[in-house]
Amino acid sequence: MSTAFSRRFVTLVEQFSGGNKRQFAELTGKSPSHIYRICQGLGRPSMAYLEHLYSLFSVDLNWLLTGEQATDAPTQHNQDDLLVVPKLDVEASAGFGAINGQEDITEQFALNKRWLQSQLGVHSDRLAFVSVRGDSMRPTLEHGDMVLVDLSQQQPSKTGVYIIQTQDGLMAKRLQQKSDHIEVISDNPDYPSWQINSQNAEHHGIAGRIVWCGRSL
Repeated sequence: MSTAFSRRFVTLVEQFSGGNKRQFAELTGKSPSHIYRICQGLGRPSMAYLEHLYSLFSVDLNWLLTGEQATDAPTQHNQDDLLVVPKLDVEASAGFGAINGQEDITEQFALNKRWLQSQLGVHSDRLAFVSVRGDSMRPTLEHGDMVLVDLSQQQPSKTGVYIIQTQDGLMAKRLQQKSDHIEVISDNPDYPSWQINSQNAEHHGIAGRIVWCGRSL
């Protein structure tokens, strides 16, 4: 049975994922069934999940929990506070080729710019979500994870996990810049490391750095 709380929660889903509960679940790291139950008034989110919503969207938790809102508080986010980020129809390690801006957009998510800057250190608006395929980056990334890629970071100036473009398609790999090459590392020890060097550099490119990942629990 729907409750006042569940109706306010549905408002959040409508605001940040266009009412698509599955998209909202992916974005906030919950299973779709969990979100459906909350929206139907059959469950309540944990305090940890509420804190996560606040970190993502700066949600007014007092309004969400009680329905009361300060008279000087905005009823919704200013459009300038949000960045709409597309989810591209590509999968890392799946052989779809380069990210070149021509991919189909399957979904879109509204992210709070303050959260991107304060929590992820991201100041670019060139962001995209892609899905991860395979187990070469376990335990860091699992098959089916949705990752947020900063497309402005195309130089491995610091060690991190990047999406790289190869002749075999896109791959999610940990990169380490060395003096004369880039070390390409799979976190799963069953997969060997390799190098991007002067002999093969023209066949490889860095699409961007992975700055966040989400998965259903």
